[in-house]
Amino acid sequence: MLRIPLTNPRIVGCVSLVLLLLGGVAAAGAEEPWGLLERVRDELTRSPRQADFVQSYIPAGFSSGEQEEGRIFIALPDCVRWDYQSPYAKSFLLCEETVWTWNEGETSGRRQVLVADEQQGLDLLRLSVESLRGRYAASVETTAGGSFEVLLSSLTPNDALRDARFLIDADRNLLIGLSYHDLEGNLTRFEISGYGSLGPGSVFAPPVEIEWLEE
Repeated sequence: MLRIPLTNPRIVGCVSLVLLLLGGVAAAGAEEPWGLLERVRDELTRSPRQADFVQSYIPAGFSSGEQEEGRIFIALPDCVRWDYQSPYAKSFLLCEETVWTWNEGETSGRRQVLVADEQQGLDLLRLSVESLRGRYAASVETTAGGSFEVLLSSLTPNDALRDARFLIDADRNLLIGLSYHDLEGNLTRFEISGYGSLGPGSVFAPPVEIEWLEE
C-alpha cells in the first residue's frame, strides 16, 4: 500500500503546488510579485482545467534524480487531483482539507486531514501575505522566453523551504512551473503544460469501491 507522509519532500512539493492553486496568496492584491500569483489563481478559477505535469526530485549534490509524470485536474477553489501515470499509476486528491491517496488496482487507500502543525513546508503558501512578507524576500525576473518567474527567499534559517520559484506564462496568466529547495538543498520541480478545459465528471470524488484507511 502506498503511504504518502507529508514529510516526504516530493509530496510536500506536490501539496505546496495545490496550496498555491487553492489561493494561499490570493489576498495579495495587484502589487507585484504577489499580484502575479493572484492573477494565476484568478485565471484557474474561471473554469475547471486539466494539464500534463512532470515532477522531478533531485537530491542535494546530484544533477538528476527521480522523475514522475501524469495528469493534473484543477477545480478551484476546492479541489486539485494528480493522476500519476509513470513509472507507477497512483492518484492523489486534495479537496478542501482532506487528502486521499491510492494505487491503481488496489482495494484500499489512505485518507487524512491536513493539520497545520504537521504541514512542514506548507506554511509558505498557507500564511497570510503579511506573514509571508515578514519571512520571505520576493522578486520577479523575466525569462528568456518572456515568462515571469516569481522568486521567494527565506529570511530566517529555520523555515522548511529555503527558496521557491513560480514560473508564470504572462500571456495566459497560467502557472507553468514550480520548484523549491528544502533545508537540505534537495530540489523538487514541477513542469506543467498542455492546459485544456475539463468537462463535467467525477474526477474530484474519491473512488467509492476503495476502503479508506484513516491516517
